[in-house]
Amino acid sequence: MRTSLVSFISQRVCKASASVALACGVGIGSAVGGAGLAAAQPAPSPSYDAAEGSARGSAASGSSSALGSSQGPADMLSSNTWGALDRNARGFYDSLPATVSGNPGDVIKRAPSQFAFGLPFVDWMMSKSERVAYVSTDNNGQRIPVTGTVLRSSQPWTGKGPRPLLTIAPGTQGSGDACAPGKLLSVGLEYEAIPVAGALARGWNVALTDLPGLGTSRQHTYMNRVEQGQATIDMARAAVNLNVKGITSASPVAFYGYSQGGGGSAAAVELAPTYGKGINVVAGYAGGTPANLAQTAAAIDRKPLAGVLGYAINGFIAAKPELKPLVDDLLNDKGKRLLEQTADECIPQSLARHAYVDTRTLTKSGKSLEQLAQQEPLKSVLADQEIGHRPPNVPVFVGHGKNDDSIPVQGARTMARQWCEAGTSVYYRETPLPPVAPLIDHVLPMLDNLAPAMNWLDAVFRGKPYPTTSCGNIPR
Repeated sequence: MRTSLVSFISQRVCKASASVALACGVGIGSAVGGAGLAAAQPAPSPSYDAAEGSARGSAASGSSSALGSSQGPADMLSSNTWGALDRNARGFYDSLPATVSGNPGDVIKRAPSQFAFGLPFVDWMMSKSERVAYVSTDNNGQRIPVTGTVLRSSQPWTGKGPRPLLTIAPGTQGSGDACAPGKLLSVGLEYEAIPVAGALARGWNVALTDLPGLGTSRQHTYMNRVEQGQATIDMARAAVNLNVKGITSASPVAFYGYSQGGGGSAAAVELAPTYGKGINVVAGYAGGTPANLAQTAAAIDRKPLAGVLGYAINGFIAAKPELKPLVDDLLNDKGKRLLEQTADECIPQSLARHAYVDTRTLTKSGKSLEQLAQQEPLKSVLADQEIGHRPPNVPVFVGHGKNDDSIPVQGARTMARQWCEAGTSVYYRETPLPPVAPLIDHVLPMLDNLAPAMNWLDAVFRGKPYPTTSCGNIPR
């Protein structure tokens, strides 16, 4: 069991960046709690980098080469390879309209899917999986389609009451439709398969959202607090609305996510008291949470994840089109080209093409995005994305790395403390690992918190005592 899990995450992480290769071999088998995964060794998976949508951003810019560089690995991605892997899913996603009507969580369409863990199309968990398109609400109150996957466990639930539903907001995948977790999950290329497998092994059902714009025609609104939180809540609603055995309105729901997914999960528990009526939310896990985007933008500038700043800017423009003239006025040609390219990339391509980009080279003034974000109206745009000002009414596990180089720990500390002081039961866990390498310092706390988060949520689901942290013990 441990060997297969290590192999899976090692393959995925090693492909993303040369520096991340240092993380290969990290053991994470404890996440499933020893609940019955076959101890098999998966064969290497097809290349994640062969992604259909990744080629479209560079095509839109009129150049397939990296910024100021000659052709490299990021520009050799083949849409044909992804098309072969994605043949069964293509029709499901391509037929969705840009806008829809109905109530949040209404099911638009559904189709069979499969959970592949390590090997394409091989489900060690023997779960029952469905692709789902459902109704959610965007930043402006408009109804939009969002896609996701609902997986039902074949393992018994030994706790009291209904079987739990773990609703997962995924970590950063990219901005292209090819990056949708629901597409990658069936071919063994989705890193969120780790918590999915852990949940299924414990007898929990799972709902994994693709988040707005991944798998649908609209731009992915990366790091948009409201849209990510509402799409995560509506994923749980959609699972209930499938009317399948073991998932009802009485099912205890917990939100789960790390990194971008931590933001989605944290936003979901914040919004649940007002937006989540009708589902039985009982807890949340928010790991590596980008609670303060201004701090995060400063941290990733000139670092491996610098390209995701393009995801965020494109997402803000999609949610607030009135920002486009301002952004056009601030960026130079190189900056505009980065936005065009990142509009449809997956994270491996962005790592290969944009790692260590200095945002001062993208602006007409030579100022960094961190500096520009301190000026209005961008300052207010980012302030509106802050998480921590709306206390959840359910207990939340907050996990973070003390030396996370991509998402500074200060944002999570502030969020957890604000929640706690407002009355939320918070369990705060900080991974004290020393700095290791760029991006590794963000990945390792994700692995370190897997088993503790699963065990903590299991205690909540079973009605057993679970640890909490006094507000005074949350670091400042």
